[in-house]
Amino acid sequence: MTDAEAIALAEAWFAALDAFDAQALAEVLTDDCELSIETHGARAEGRAAILELFATRWAGGGPRARHHTFTHTPAPAHGRIASQFTVTYSQGGEVVDEKSNANVFTLRDGRIAAIQVYMAGANRIRT
Repeated sequence: MTDAEAIALAEAWFAALDAFDAQALAEVLTDDCELSIETHGARAEGRAAILELFATRWAGGGPRARHHTFTHTPAPAHGRIASQFTVTYSQGGEVVDEKSNANVFTLRDGRIAAIQVYMAGANRIRT
């Protein structure tokens, strides 16, 4: 995997999240992918559990997230990419929160095998 491919994979993750697109999200994850929200002690193990977590979040009627202003540090030779970014939450057309977050992705066979989330402020993934 090249640096560009690692960046494209991370950005596909964020695009699927922002679009509430479960199919696109599933396509970037390994079956046994693990998601850990390190700053809040939350975990989801396996693609199905991660999809369920986000389906619950998306159905919760809370603010919509937009991930942007990325700084990616790819290291595909080591099976990793770190992404620092801004996430802006909007509801009813108004910004209700904005924070600086970071994810560390572990890559395997062209997919994401693990995601460690470092989130400023409240945990907006769990409902």
